[in-house]
Amino acid sequence: MADDPKFLDRVLPSAAPNEEDIRAWEALPREEQLRRLRAALSHPDCSTVSRATMSEILAEARRRANARTRG
Repeated sequence: MADDPKFLDRVLPSAAPNEEDIRAWEALPREEQLRRLRAALSHPDCSTVSRATMSEILAEARRRANARTRG
């Protein structure tokens, strides 16, 4: 699945990647990884102040990742 262009188009940096996400990310050229990181970090959500702690943010990211893998 990681070779599928549609899958590669949605590969983004993740706080809780699964093995397939890691393989797909590593398959991207370095410049493409940097482009996607910059795009993700320039998203308005990245400059939004939050009262959540980093642990809470990571827990939420993991919860979402688990829900995504379960379907």
